[in-house]
Amino acid sequence: MTNFKKKIIERYSNRYNKLGYDVKTLGWGSEGQQSYRFDQSINGVLFRNESVILDIGCGFGDFLNFLKIKNKPFSKYIGWDLNPDLINEANNLWDKNDEKEVVFEVQDIQSIEIKKPPVANIGFMHGVLNLKLDDGIDNWEYTKELITKAFQCVDELLVIDFISSEIVENYPVEDFINYNSPTKLLSFVFSDLTKKVKLDHSYDAIPQREFTLYLFK
Repeated sequence: MTNFKKKIIERYSNRYNKLGYDVKTLGWGSEGQQSYRFDQSINGVLFRNESVILDIGCGFGDFLNFLKIKNKPFSKYIGWDLNPDLINEANNLWDKNDEKEVVFEVQDIQSIEIKKPPVANIGFMHGVLNLKLDDGIDNWEYTKELITKAFQCVDELLVIDFISSEIVENYPVEDFINYNSPTKLLSFVFSDLTKKVKLDHSYDAIPQREFTLYLFK
């Protein structure tokens, strides 16, 4: 495992050891901010009874609970995260009597083989690409690689949220945030992945401006 991934695991394990099951462990400011971002990501997404959902960077599996609260139909939920502590907690929290199939796994999306068959219909990545990496890692190359591999894991739609490079006035720029350019991302996905794309940059900042990218097969 590379050094920067060990640091990512350590970052969230340290928070987990201090805060336990809490949205702040995952870097959310509040439950309201988390729900707001989840709401934007499902806007216009078609869920069906047979849909298999892949949640990349699932943390505690809060998105699973969100989907249930919103009464979204699906048959199976797969949660992947790099951090074993978060996955263990997710497994402890999950109601084993749930009628839907639920799987939580420690998985590194970067290690997925290039031609891996899809494992789900709809994939979501919440906050995965918002952390600025160190150890000489090129954030842009890393972002492109993870999007490419995640897109290969689904056969219908991949939904990703980003913190925008269109900075909110009077809000301080934070040195640990990876600010993504909407236009640069659009150029990449058009040329390398798909022409069927939707980008929503219209919703309110929370408190930084974010946007959601929808990549259709």
